[in-house]
Amino acid sequence: MRCFIAVDVPEELKKKIAGIQQEFASFDTKLVEKKNLHFTLKFLGEINENSIKDIAQSIAGLTKNTKPFNIQLSGMGAFPSLSYIRVIWIGVLSDDFISLHKNVSRLLPGKPEKVTPHLTITRVRSPRGKDIIAKIVKKYENESFGTMPVDKITLKKSTLTPKGPVYEGIKVFELGR
Repeated sequence: MRCFIAVDVPEELKKKIAGIQQEFASFDTKLVEKKNLHFTLKFLGEINENSIKDIAQSIAGLTKNTKPFNIQLSGMGAFPSLSYIRVIWIGVLSDDFISLHKNVSRLLPGKPEKVTPHLTITRVRSPRGKDIIAKIVKKYENESFGTMPVDKITLKKSTLTPKGPVYEGIKVFELGR
């Protein structure tokens, strides 16, 4: 099964982000569905169902020793660059979150994540309207979108469908427990 480790975004922030996403809706983009907005801490890819127990034990050990904290959603940017936009994201201001991201990435199988933690909000399919898209991103590059608690992480299963991915929580791990 295809799995990843995530931090879910609270509903009130999802609503705010969904409103901002609409600025990209008239372009050749694929908006991340509101229900699917999350921060990926580690993409595991295809894993054997028998591996779930070991992965869960590793995550439980890490989360037990990690206290809950808040993060600030701040700034908007694009990967790989503003001149060639493929992904539009919202950033995070939090040393605690960056540490959690690194620790989860190192702890679990697969290549360590080299990307700074971010919230993907839109994928750009073609360069049509790229200059306008870049202006919208720049408009929000110093914007604060709100704060949210990070008090749990989730091991999720991802099923790819023609309509987009379907995410299912396998196990939730509360920080500090």
